[in-house]
Amino acid sequence: MHPITLNFVHGVADTIHEFGIDIGFVFLEIAEHAVAHDLETAPKALGKLKQVGVQIAIDDFGTGYAVLSRLRSLPVATLKIDTGFMHDLGTHAGDLAIVWTIIGSAEGVETPPTAMTLIQHGSHRVRGYLPSRPVPGTAMEALLSVRRMPLPFLADCEALSSGAI
Repeated sequence: MHPITLNFVHGVADTIHEFGIDIGFVFLEIAEHAVAHDLETAPKALGKLKQVGVQIAIDDFGTGYAVLSRLRSLPVATLKIDTGFMHDLGTHAGDLAIVWTIIGSAEGVETPPTAMTLIQHGSHRVRGYLPSRPVPGTAMEALLSVRRMPLPFLADCEALSSGAI
């Protein structure tokens, strides 16, 4: 395995410059294990790649190497879920649970701006005190029976996006 080094970054930048490549089309996929292998150098090198204008995807995400909390320090545009989770997605509930967790793991949503950002980026599931404080079992049964939860904070989100707030 080759570490992601500053020499690699310089090589990418030099190649882009030498061939006059439109930076808007440069998207590098880096395997999760390559990033997780060197948590000292990789974030710095990836940050330099982003400064050059390169978009970065972490490939094979979910193979067990990376720690989610470390991802926030990486300038990553995309996480590509490992294909191992996709093969039996329709038949293996465990794989589906993992994929849904990666896709919709927005927990702790407590403000309309946070909810609006998630909604604007395609998340239709949020958890936290904004949509609902904890409720007794009977109230939860009533919410589940209508299969839809009222979202009064959406009015605040719409006002935020229009600039009214």
